[in-house]
Amino acid sequence: MHLKILALDFDGTLTNDGVVEDKTWEVLRMVKEAGYVLILVTGRRLAVIPELGPFDELCEAIVAENGATIYYPLINRVETPFGKLADEVVQNLKLLNIGVEFGEAIAATWTPHDRAVLDSIAKTGYAATLEYNKGAVMVLPPGATKGSGLKHALAKLGYSTRNVLACGDAENDRSMFEQADLSVAVSNATPNIRNLADLVLEKKGGEGCRDMLANLVQNKIPPYRCQPNRRINLGNTLKKDPVCLSSFNFLDSNWCIAGSSGTGKTWIAGLILEQLLDMGYQVCVIDPEGDYRSIKAVPRTIVFGSAYSPPPAVSDVITLLEYAQINIILDLCQYNLDEKRDYVRRFLQALGGLRARRGVPHWFLLDEAHYFCQWGGDSLSELIMENARAGGFTFITYQVEGLPEALLNSIDHWIITKLQHERETQHIQNILREQGLPVPPSIQFGDIPKRQFYLSMGNTNQQEPPQSGIVSLDQMSRTTPHVRHLHKYLIAPLPSKKQFYFHTEHGEAAIKPAASLWEFSQILPLLPIDTIRYHLERKDFERWLRDIIKNDELAHQLRKIDNRMLSDKVLKQTLCDTVNYHFGKQQGSI
Repeated sequence: MHLKILALDFDGTLTNDGVVEDKTWEVLRMVKEAGYVLILVTGRRLAVIPELGPFDELCEAIVAENGATIYYPLINRVETPFGKLADEVVQNLKLLNIGVEFGEAIAATWTPHDRAVLDSIAKTGYAATLEYNKGAVMVLPPGATKGSGLKHALAKLGYSTRNVLACGDAENDRSMFEQADLSVAVSNATPNIRNLADLVLEKKGGEGCRDMLANLVQNKIPPYRCQPNRRINLGNTLKKDPVCLSSFNFLDSNWCIAGSSGTGKTWIAGLILEQLLDMGYQVCVIDPEGDYRSIKAVPRTIVFGSAYSPPPAVSDVITLLEYAQINIILDLCQYNLDEKRDYVRRFLQALGGLRARRGVPHWFLLDEAHYFCQWGGDSLSELIMENARAGGFTFITYQVEGLPEALLNSIDHWIITKLQHERETQHIQNILREQGLPVPPSIQFGDIPKRQFYLSMGNTNQQEPPQSGIVSLDQMSRTTPHVRHLHKYLIAPLPSKKQFYFHTEHGEAAIKPAASLWEFSQILPLLPIDTIRYHLERKDFERWLRDIIKNDELAHQLRKIDNRMLSDKVLKQTLCDTVNYHFGKQQGSI
């Protein structure tokens, strides 16, 4: 489960009748021992925290005074990241004689004294904000809230807000909820906080919080609402109803996107990937064939490796993932299969420790999973399954039969595109039946049209999840262009049967075949004009560029050139210039 950081309010959340019960302390210790990070987020003044209990032993940070003051117990350091109230403001408040208490950075009183406080602050000309909480009135330095204080503490500790579960009960917890990936309200929470929360517990205060934490250690959370800003849109049903999934389904579960070659698996993975990136999750993609290079257009995303160079050392990649908190695409296209497997093995050995310490990256995509997971099982397969136990893995393959049975049993949900062979269909149907997942007998995977897939949903805690069935992508679009095996037609040679063979009108062999777009661009100026016109007339260039090279734009441009009735010299020069331009354009996208 990706929710590794627990931001907990004190009054009304951890307490029953103002007291933290012994049972609650026991659960808090158990949660810490299980590897969770505890952060107390409270409106209480920092000076009184030691009186409340051993929070300095349990918490990595104490966000006190409604976010204005932060204490880091491990290094015994106090910060006031938003400054303190101006001395003039403090002095004027002391003169009011209305029972104002002062903390490290704030002042606090009760309604109905807020009017007098506002008038007093206005006389000084200094800025300050007021926050209300069940009758309490807190005077804060500008910018200080529970949410902003929590965000500052997380950044200081090197954690992501996307790993945070926040639990609270009152108005001043709203900003904390906005920072969290899952917001939880105890049953005694105020109505507006209950309405805001993703999840409302059945029990109040410490009792409800205690039960939730105990279940969390067992990777259990009650059904939660799928908020609009956490929805992954996969398309629409055939009845035009949207198919939306909570991001948690991808972060805490394992998926398999399966189907025959060229049926849209990578396009669907990119659709999910782009939406997770938009939500601020950190992702890592193992890209064996150079299919995801265009994702580098997304901010804070870097592609390592290319047709020209391998990715950097594993230790450097792990450091960037941990401290720079960027998204990484590992392009392994330059490596042969053994080198790909070796790099992934070393990377996953380091990744396990990072995910255990930091809970990142949140989502891991392994394309061409059959390259790395062997049916009979080996050390790399076992390493992959070990990393996948925490969830957050999506595997893509056109060879489900080649994957280990143990790995297939770890898949929670499936996306299945068209299957061209009956044996593949039967194999996947058997897997789904064994896992208790729905496989309507009317579904024939071999008949799934282009831009459709079958969604097989397993168990989920999402309230009102989508049903299993056919999903249409007709209304869906990607924000970054899809690149399919780009390196194969730029530099690396294509298989002999896919290379372009040049012939004259009479059938004599011309020059060696073009094994890539680069070779095509180099050979074209050397060809006799008769050979060029022969292939243009037969539409050979156009078909090769469209069907093999997958460059519809260049194929279209050559067709337009052929229609212009140019002289021999101009025709040849125009063709060469056009091909060179498109080669350079695609080269620049790597």
